[in-house]
Amino acid sequence: LLRRAGITTLDKTAAHYGLGLTLGNAEVRLDELVAAYAMFARGGRTTSEVGSGRALSEPTSEVVLPRTAFWITDILSDREARAFIFGEGSSLDFPFAVAAKTGTSQAYHDNWTIGFTRDVTVGVWVGNFDRTPLRQSSGVTGAGPIFHDVMLAAVERVRGSLPLFDPAPLAAPPSDLREVSLCALSGMIAGAACPVRTREWLPVAQAAHECQWHHASDRGVVTVWPAEYREWAKAASVAVGEMAEMPQVAKWPLAPTTFGVASPTTGATYLIDPTLKPEFQSLPLRTRGAIGRVEWSVNGTPVGISLGDIALAWPLVRGTHTIGARDANGRTAAARIIVK
Repeated sequence: LLRRAGITTLDKTAAHYGLGLTLGNAEVRLDELVAAYAMFARGGRTTSEVGSGRALSEPTSEVVLPRTAFWITDILSDREARAFIFGEGSSLDFPFAVAAKTGTSQAYHDNWTIGFTRDVTVGVWVGNFDRTPLRQSSGVTGAGPIFHDVMLAAVERVRGSLPLFDPAPLAAPPSDLREVSLCALSGMIAGAACPVRTREWLPVAQAAHECQWHHASDRGVVTVWPAEYREWAKAASVAVGEMAEMPQVAKWPLAPTTFGVASPTTGATYLIDPTLKPEFQSLPLRTRGAIGRVEWSVNGTPVGISLGDIALAWPLVRGTHTIGARDANGRTAAARIIVK
């Protein structure tokens, strides 16, 4: 995908880079990365000619679908999401829509800010040419202010003046997407009782299910947590000062939950960190749909008892293990994992 987007510096196989490629473990050129981001601004199509001081040719080949390009553009231009991370008034705030992404390399060797509008794409790299680490500099504090000034100047040059305020989105949604109101907690289609909502773009053909987590009662909105989230909800309710309405679960019963091991998942691999103390390296054993007490075993040896969906901490031990669980009704479940 990156090669089709115009990146020429990836001279090793995909296996060489591995999953770390998504976090930036391969070196790229500024001009090629800028061209790759411009591809999103063109609806997923790239050009064959990119060069400083030369006019760009018309888009020639499709790298990603228009729907994908729109989604990426919509995410990177989300002002509310950006303010949540960087705060209001950061270097990424503009009077017009800008899709922007910051990046900071490992050990702070260098940082980036790249983004685009309907008119221009701007990329900024900040670093030391001798590869010495930067000091107290990240993508938003190092490259960000430069990006801000260059973007303002570039838009002014293209448009003849800077718009005081232009709320228009960067791209029109493709016909196979529709904007829907979602429950901000469950991610399902918002129902009448959902207290917090957000709007997102979903595929037209995707089946939509209305939220079953929130229900109106004479005490206000009641949240009925699915089994796999109940322990988290109890802990989170203390942190955010909300009431966990667990006693109300029976009033609006959800579909029966099949008994199983929720954590760990079968096939998972865990690595013991030699730099950490063993007592700090444990695995939470948790079920879903449990009734009463749960007896846990590892490779047939009992290791402890938990109640319902509450987790039991098991210290990591190297080897291949079968994690077994048995609830008060005699139902059993198991997961097979590897610890290295």
